[in-house]
Amino acid sequence: MPKALHIHPKDNVAVCTSEVKAGDRVEIIDSDGTRSEIVAVTPITFCNKIALSDIKKGDDIFKYGEVIGKAIEDIAHGCLVNHLNIASQPRAYSDEYILKGD
Repeated sequence: MPKALHIHPKDNVAVCTSEVKAGDRVEIIDSDGTRSEIVAVTPITFCNKIALSDIKKGDDIFKYGEVIGKAIEDIAHGCLVNHLNIASQPRAYSDEYILKGD
């Protein structure tokens, strides 16, 4: 059975650790070791993301507990999530720096 890693509880995607075919049952392994299953709707190549729930156009995509982009179309649970259906969101990294006083 193909497997995928659900890295952070906030994430709405999991990363597939092997190739997944449409119709495959995918075992989802959470960071706390719990396991669940989802049926893949589309093929998903190694190291790509599978949607763990329905994601609406405009919704944030979370991976590692961080926003990695926004859905540019509706994405059904069990479908591939990649650059074709999400858009990266620019971040102001300098605003996130922890600066020490001079």
